[in-house]
Amino acid sequence: MNFIKNWILAVICWCMLCVFPGCSKSVPAAPERTFTTKSVVLVQGDTLGASIAELGVSAPDQKEIIDQLGTIFNLRRCRSGDRYEIAIDTVARWSAFEYYPAGLEYFSVTKSSANIIAAQRKTKQGTHAIHHYRGMITTSLWESMAAQNIAPELIMSFADIFSWQIDFLTEPRTGDRYRLSVEEFTATDGKVLTARIIAAQYLPPGKTFSGILFTHAGGKSDYYDIDGKSLQSAFLRAPLQYRRISSFFTKRRFHPILKIFRQHLGIDYAAPAGTPVSSIGEGVVRFAGRKGGFGNDIVIAHPNGYASYYGHLRGYAHGIRAGQHVRQGQVVGYVGTTGLSTGPHLDFRVSLRNTFINFLSIKAASVRSIAPEERAAFKTQLHAKLTELSSIRDASLR
Repeated sequence: MNFIKNWILAVICWCMLCVFPGCSKSVPAAPERTFTTKSVVLVQGDTLGASIAELGVSAPDQKEIIDQLGTIFNLRRCRSGDRYEIAIDTVARWSAFEYYPAGLEYFSVTKSSANIIAAQRKTKQGTHAIHHYRGMITTSLWESMAAQNIAPELIMSFADIFSWQIDFLTEPRTGDRYRLSVEEFTATDGKVLTARIIAAQYLPPGKTFSGILFTHAGGKSDYYDIDGKSLQSAFLRAPLQYRRISSFFTKRRFHPILKIFRQHLGIDYAAPAGTPVSSIGEGVVRFAGRKGGFGNDIVIAHPNGYASYYGHLRGYAHGIRAGQHVRQGQVVGYVGTTGLSTGPHLDFRVSLRNTFINFLSIKAASVRSIAPEERAAFKTQLHAKLTELSSIRDASLR
């Protein structure tokens, strides 16, 4: 009887092998996906979607990344110089995406093997340190600071702090001195993530210009002088980075094209074609279009009866049109030579209650002062930072 049972079992097994030959083999495991992380820096003209597409990522996957990133980051803030990292496999399917704008925050989007997508706002890890610099102008502010390996963005920041008091293109002189204290945040890999000036001084002979960074109770920061007045004036010192002033405000100038003497109620700033032109103050665009001999022209109305005029432009910045609100320092157009013009320059004018005035003679007031309730805190910070600036010696230079 046992022999018959064993024989029947053997027959059944043989039949199973014939009908299902694969049953005798183990099912191979699915190959593990291999991901490669790619790092990409956005350049001028890039869009995030187009940049990701260049890596071969499919349209649906692009949409997943961008939609999720948009829940934690304003995509309109994407800028050239921002960096992102994306982990993709051999067929460009993604599993992780991290976006690094300027600053300490970065943004992570991940996709699990079960296709669950999560987005997170994160903060870079690192350490804070204060570094000090001092120097003397030998040729220009830029060259003198660059010789000390001061980062370009800090040089520009220094110039911006005092841009309402000093025109660094024309006023600095050999022998002028400067001091600055810089707070740096350095990542664990040694890369400097942020650097900001917390105190600065510019010292021409017989004068001292000081700028102290003060953070208000509400979190907003601004630079103030030693009297607690904001270093931000109602108007910029100049509407652009220019090579020279080719014509000043005058009631009698010989016109190079018309060959007659006539008034020139503005300032001609000679600059290369395409140089960005900025609004000298906050205001509303009153006119943007063609205006006779001025060529492409912009007129901006400012508070207290002031208006500024920008003539001979090559073109206008995006969104500039009548009725548009503009910020101080916002680019509104680009240097050109339209209208009655012999070469690229900006014909810049300012009026007060419809009467043209000499812009170079205006002493624009500060836009704000330290509030009484914050004055004690400001004085404490002011004393500490001025003491630190005055103690800077060559040995403390990096």
